[in-house]
Amino acid sequence: MHDSTHDDVSRVELPTPPRGNGERQRRVLMISYHFPPAGGGGVQRVCKMARYLPQYGWIPHVLTVEHQREAIARDDQLLRQLPDDVHIHRAPESALRQLFGRARAATKGEESAGQQSESPPSRRLARAVLGRLRDHLLVPDEQIIWRGNAVRQAVRLVQEHCIDAIFSTHGPATNHLVALATAEKTDLPWVADFRDPWVENLHFDVLPAHRQWRERRLERRTVQRANAVTTVTRAFAHDFCQRYSERSCPKIHLIYNGFDPADYRSDAKDPVDERRLTCVYAGALYPKRSPETILRATRELIDRGHIDPQRLRLVFAGIFDYPGRDENARLVERLRLEDVVEPVGHLPHAEAISLMRSAHALLVVGDSHPRAGDYIPGKIYEYMALARPVIGTLQRGEARQLLQEYVPSYLTSPGNVGDMAELLRTLYEDWIEDKGAFATRKEEGSIPRRFHRDYQAGQLASVLNRLTGQ
Repeated sequence: MHDSTHDDVSRVELPTPPRGNGERQRRVLMISYHFPPAGGGGVQRVCKMARYLPQYGWIPHVLTVEHQREAIARDDQLLRQLPDDVHIHRAPESALRQLFGRARAATKGEESAGQQSESPPSRRLARAVLGRLRDHLLVPDEQIIWRGNAVRQAVRLVQEHCIDAIFSTHGPATNHLVALATAEKTDLPWVADFRDPWVENLHFDVLPAHRQWRERRLERRTVQRANAVTTVTRAFAHDFCQRYSERSCPKIHLIYNGFDPADYRSDAKDPVDERRLTCVYAGALYPKRSPETILRATRELIDRGHIDPQRLRLVFAGIFDYPGRDENARLVERLRLEDVVEPVGHLPHAEAISLMRSAHALLVVGDSHPRAGDYIPGKIYEYMALARPVIGTLQRGEARQLLQEYVPSYLTSPGNVGDMAELLRTLYEDWIEDKGAFATRKEEGSIPRRFHRDYQAGQLASVLNRLTGQ
């Protein structure tokens, strides 16, 4: 069965569940450096796949890292969602990884991004040396230092637990290199999953030319050796087909990201604070994904008297500024929006959902990169599930199409402050007058099954079944 947009991209059909207890359950080794108790959007896909694969006859054995010291987000509740037949194995990092982390922290000191030019010469030199070492030695990422221990433990797990297949997810890209080595040593079928592109991602072009060359070779080895490749958007899948031979296309499968309806089963009431229009953003921000457009539009509307600042609240859950940076905090100060903007930091996933449920509208902040329209940020599916109006910035592409199809949307491109001001004014007036998107509230849970996490685990099981001759 083929995707309706690109005939060279396969859409996976949902398999039938196991017939009964007499059938041998198969085992899959899932390789993912990031896994709970680490939190954040990056762990959701593999965590939910592991949660629901047993329903389709596959018992997950997850191989992850023993200590995730650099994890900014932590969410212990995610571990409690996993059934007993999900087995988690942790391979330690090497001492080199710890030494590199300490050296990097020492070079950062206390300076923010805006103050780095004032660093002592010795610290700037050390930072430059570490950067060169990283670019030459830590390829494709810093997690490569974990690879040796991970491969040894992966091979041991295959032997001890009679593993039938391997699954790895990008990123970090090291996950695929661990799986590649394990597949070559064990001759097991392997599914390589790309949540984000490797060499065609938004940040790849800033890497030195020699490193880009090395990483392109590594990606090619991964795609050619893997028995199946899964990815999360039509644009990503089509790109793989364009860059690799037609012979590779049949093994490239589209399995979207999504949301877990079980996370949204609640008797939550409508927003309780009707005095202020509350808009919530959940996720990470960084220089190319900046809230500047909506913040400047907010300031403009306040200055013109179109919005009462006492009746607007913009809440940012997640990473507002990464450690060592303060661009967004300083922007809020410059625009005098301290009474409107409320960063609340990282929240466990369940608390983030509760916060979004309490909002009148949800904020989306898209990347400014021209190719950002190829991406569908994971939060898009959660926003669809919550059925709240969505306002913000997105490049034209699949994510914008999904929101416009399933929820009331007030969207413009990043950087378009004028359009953003008009949209925010409309949203505000609709809320004040209880009209437009606020006149009739859409019901939660009216999103197609292909965006449900349990369905997507079934799609992965279908790929695994085909590779193992089931």
